[in-house]
Amino acid sequence: MTWTTENLDMVAQSRKVTPKRLLPARISREDLIARAEKAIDSMRDEFAGWIQEEAEDLTTALTAWLEIPTDAERTDDLFRRAHDLKGQAPTLGYPIVGRIATSLCELLGCQKVDLAELVMLTKSHVGAIKAAVRDEVRDETNATAAALASELEAAVNTLYEKLN
Repeated sequence: MTWTTENLDMVAQSRKVTPKRLLPARISREDLIARAEKAIDSMRDEFAGWIQEEAEDLTTALTAWLEIPTDAERTDDLFRRAHDLKGQAPTLGYPIVGRIATSLCELLGCQKVDLAELVMLTKSHVGAIKAAVRDEVRDETNATAAALASELEAAVNTLYEKLN
């Protein structure tokens, strides 16, 4: 069969999907948002425990990685833990931890980097994350945390510049 414009029009017409009629919401958008915020607030106490667990998992992965930093599986595990924190920390109320974890992910993605420099910077990133979680430093209103995050990001950027 030769496809013509007529055939294509027929196929397109035969596959039209008509959406079902949407029912009006029984609750206002504002009430839905208020309920969601209330649910999040009720879980906020648990957030501290969750972020501590994530930081401990990252520390455990770092310890294993430091034994053999050239091992791909250990590097992947460390990266995965950092990546989890990168995404979860802001949601858990620790955006500064997310920022540092983002920098750590970028660092671990560097190819052909000096091993000693990689180890030193990785330990610095994990140490900064542990300190922020321990001291409940949540965001950049803490000048020391903001400066440390900036320094770590600058070190990773410098490393990338040296490689290119």
